[in-house]
Amino acid sequence: MTLLYKILLSYERLSKFSLFTLTLVRNEFANSSRSSVYGFWFYFQWLRTPNSRKEKRIQIRTLGHRGRQGFTLVELIVTVAVLAIIASIATPAILNQLASMEAKRIKNQLESALRLAKAESLIRRQNVLVCLSNAAGRCDRDSDKILLLFIDSNGNNHFDAQVDFLLSQQTLNLKYGKLKLRVGNERHYTKFWGNSGTPRGHFGHIKYCPIATYSQAMYQISFNQTGIIKQKLNEDHPTECNK
Repeated sequence: MTLLYKILLSYERLSKFSLFTLTLVRNEFANSSRSSVYGFWFYFQWLRTPNSRKEKRIQIRTLGHRGRQGFTLVELIVTVAVLAIIASIATPAILNQLASMEAKRIKNQLESALRLAKAESLIRRQNVLVCLSNAAGRCDRDSDKILLLFIDSNGNNHFDAQVDFLLSQQTLNLKYGKLKLRVGNERHYTKFWGNSGTPRGHFGHIKYCPIATYSQAMYQISFNQTGIIKQKLNEDHPTECNK
């Protein structure tokens, strides 16, 4: 027990010495070497005084609080420099993660919309059109603002709010990529037929292409003659975003 007590006492004194040294370096760095030596001598004399341990702890805390009253200009500059380095390292990874999250979100939106169009065409026994649009219901192969699902009552292959029946309208909010709809005969829409629930003669795919250099997300959401909807990754099936 005596040996254990001595070891614990040694650790206590070592911790006190470390705390006192840090406080001394912070507050007395600008002083001469003579005052620093005097400070260490004062510390050892202080340890030998008969004050209780509780009183010494209070004195150490007081010294520590006095040493933490503010920051020097050098400390501020170093802190800002370290934060700038961390930000420069972390920013590309964060942007890449955001681009990846957008690509997954758009994939889910496209697949859900195409499945909804297939189901609605069968349930309603009416043709359902799916297209990409920028504004005013005008469908375009390279639009990427809005995803429309509607029943084209007047047969002009565009959505007219006063005539056609809107089934779904989704705002895509693309920031890191763009979409391209590619259907046979350069159509700007795809059609799910009401008598079969398939895009017969209107099969194709929607491409997701990155616009940011740090994004690697690139794929196609395809829909074939039988209405099967599938994601095709660029590694397995070249997306060819330049087309």
